[in-house]
Amino acid sequence: MRAVRAKWVVAVAGLLLAALVGFVSSRQVASQLEVIEACEAARVGDWPRALARSVGRTGADETGRAAAECRCLALLATGEGDACLALLDEIGRRPGAESWVPMPALAIHWIQSLREAGESLRAADLARRAGRRYSDDADLFYLELVTRSSVEDEAIVLAELEARIDPGSASAGRMRVSLANRHLLRGDPRRALEALGYQPPGDADRDLWFDTRGMALAQAGDLDGALRNRDAWTRAGGDPAEVLARYALQLSLSGMKDPERTPVEWLRAGLAAVGPRGAPALREALTIRLILTLVNAGEQDEALALYDRGREEFALEGLARDELLRSAEQQNRLKSGASRSGTLHFLVSDVRPGDRLLVSPDPGVAPDAPYERIALPAGGEVRVERDLGDAPQRWVLERGDGSIAASGTSSPRAGGVVVVPVAPGAGRAPLRATLTRAPADGRRRVALLLLDCGDWRITQYLRTRGELPVLDALLREGHRAVLDSDPPLTAAALEALVYPERRSGDSLVGLLYRMGVELAGLSSVGENPVGGLSWLLPEDPDLFSVVGAGERSATNLLFAHGGIEAGRHSVVTGPHGARRRVALARSARDLDPAERERWPALAGPLPERDAIHVRTIAAELDEAESWVAAGESDLLALRVEPLDILTHGHFAETVRDGQDDGEGLLFEMYRYLDARVGAVANRLDADDVLIVMSDHGIRTAMEHSRDALFVAAGPGVATARAPGRPPVRSVARSVADLLDVDTAWPDAGLTPDVRPPAPALARPRREDDPRPTPAPG
Repeated sequence: MRAVRAKWVVAVAGLLLAALVGFVSSRQVASQLEVIEACEAARVGDWPRALARSVGRTGADETGRAAAECRCLALLATGEGDACLALLDEIGRRPGAESWVPMPALAIHWIQSLREAGESLRAADLARRAGRRYSDDADLFYLELVTRSSVEDEAIVLAELEARIDPGSASAGRMRVSLANRHLLRGDPRRALEALGYQPPGDADRDLWFDTRGMALAQAGDLDGALRNRDAWTRAGGDPAEVLARYALQLSLSGMKDPERTPVEWLRAGLAAVGPRGAPALREALTIRLILTLVNAGEQDEALALYDRGREEFALEGLARDELLRSAEQQNRLKSGASRSGTLHFLVSDVRPGDRLLVSPDPGVAPDAPYERIALPAGGEVRVERDLGDAPQRWVLERGDGSIAASGTSSPRAGGVVVVPVAPGAGRAPLRATLTRAPADGRRRVALLLLDCGDWRITQYLRTRGELPVLDALLREGHRAVLDSDPPLTAAALEALVYPERRSGDSLVGLLYRMGVELAGLSSVGENPVGGLSWLLPEDPDLFSVVGAGERSATNLLFAHGGIEAGRHSVVTGPHGARRRVALARSARDLDPAERERWPALAGPLPERDAIHVRTIAAELDEAESWVAAGESDLLALRVEPLDILTHGHFAETVRDGQDDGEGLLFEMYRYLDARVGAVANRLDADDVLIVMSDHGIRTAMEHSRDALFVAAGPGVATARAPGRPPVRSVARSVADLLDVDTAWPDAGLTPDVRPPAPALARPRREDDPRPTPAPG
């Protein structure tokens, strides 16, 4: 990443030379001329001369800072990036240079490097100074926005930067797009549209502006607006082929449906329109979306053929041929009803007394079942027969002392034998969680964390490796279940969770509506194409309004943007039905130094497509901790949405045959989530209940699983496993029971042993509480 930035930095070296001429004065003329020569050498790419001429010339005065910048450019170009950063840092710490900001390209490099090192506060301070010094630089504007938002109140940063934009600046269009994209990340397409404004910028940024506006309208579910934007873009001079392709991509990414064509047809049309000469990044994005959509539509053969053609030109990150093949094989097996098995022949080297091989159970066994424990003979050879199923087999080598020495994944072959070599490494003791709670305050609260696409099989693999100590403790001590998510789509699962009485399939209108919900869930953020029929359905009470109807309050942080029907996002309901919106402090933040050291695979360097999701998850779990610590809500429901995107992007890496020893970005994210769940748990007191669940699991990189996670832990919750597979819909009843709220909602036996909570104590009154103070007595 630094090497890439270095090439970009060097390209602007010549910009410095003209500014240096003014430094020449009657004093220190020789030194200043040396600096000018150094910068002239940097401008023409003569790096040895630039380095030689700048030796001993750097300093805190104007000439010395100029020398430092030119020297830094030469250091970057010759692969000495760390020396460049050390020089910038040394000059910036000298008296008189505390407010110094180098040229924009070096400032960007410096800020990014500070972020990569986990020095977010210093990076934010430098970004603030650089943004004010170079107020017309759109790249610095964007970097200031994301850097400061990671450590400051994001709403304040957004407002400040929006007020700073000069409408007459040539960079105003790109700056407005940066603000709009941040509002979209926060799930607020309305504010994104306001930030963009209603007049497109000049030709340079016109296409970017129209594309971002179309994405905002699509996320808002405004089909008419998106169509008008598409037509206006063409009239303004946009290439009709690119406009069509971008529109198809907007529909696919947002989940909004245009009834003129099916989602597959729109993507095909977009690819055909741009043709082989279109922008490679656009064609790759369309290809990836079309492959995913074909798989979801059951067209595995066409998806595989498209993948093979696409791989001739693109990386197709996040997709893998073996995953497409596995998906096709699973579909064919389901259609034929065939049940085949194969043998895994393990060859374990360096076997010690007491060593055991832990192997995941047959595919037909419940996904929360423990691994089969097989004692290893002295020769280290073990044969295990397993049926072929949705998931490959996972195995873990456990030493006699309980340490974990190896683990991996192996897929049986129908009717054949697959040899699995196991090479033990240094044993690592399983982790243990320390969960502590404050003394009971007589009032029960419920914190519900929904891990989008949280998967039982990945959880069980890492639990068996001893790397999810918090979830392991919760699952051992709490009440767990394998929920049935039918259909296994986010939109449908959240609707069932929040509207447990909605029976939209009981009538023709209801059936159409339910079909729309299923279509909406084809992406993690979707829009019901027949959502307009909802007014014909009975008005059902939602979880938050029911809990908040009396003395209690409920906070909805399910990130319900993009048309997902899960109530009102960022709203507190109650007491007594009152509603107020709440602002999120940050939508994303950099990992802090301690996190970077503990979870190095998340620290990077990562592609931005992954890094933004890591930063978003960190900020979302900060919200969970702060809300639980504040103690104002009786119910907090928060969804960690980016886990779904990371799961689809990296699932193929987790199921490749071979010994992986738990390495990989997705596995590391589960370890991070486990620790952050523990931090939330430690914010609760002895009266409170923590629920961790998911909306669905994962079958392949392109398909969800109906097996969803659920565990509730706290006083009054029995240590047990719910029988069968309770539906996601039954969670609402359990939450209401835990909060002693009477409902007639279905419980399906999810948590039948919940004891009534202790009597609630009076809560401190909020200063803005509109209700009159009760009279004494």
